[in-house]
Amino acid sequence: MQKEETIKIVKPLVTYMERAKGWHVENIHGSQFQEGLPDLYAMHPKYSPKWIECKVIRKGNISFTPAQKRKFPIFVANNVPTWVIAGYDLRDSLELHRAYQSLFKEPNLGYFLNPITRKLWLQ
Repeated sequence: MQKEETIKIVKPLVTYMERAKGWHVENIHGSQFQEGLPDLYAMHPKYSPKWIECKVIRKGNISFTPAQKRKFPIFVANNVPTWVIAGYDLRDSLELHRAYQSLFKEPNLGYFLNPITRKLWLQ
């Protein structure tokens, strides 16, 4: 996870989910032995758990690491519910609220893996 993602997307989202909404969020740290997993795993007593990948939108698009390009299709093929939270800066409260609400829609990782549907999703 890049520093920009941490500052603009991960920290505001995790803080909001834990402090305002009662989630427990684990930050998944990649290493040479574990790579390509989503950034966060979130649990709540009322809602189903969620894998969450955080991306900063740059020039109207997002990118995946080579490891994510290998592993994420496996998640989709095996029906592992995974959400991509893509934004410019979740320190903006309106953008943060929109991102949080997207976690209650269908998992969207499959849309983001396809370059055509990704562009539609990011509009």
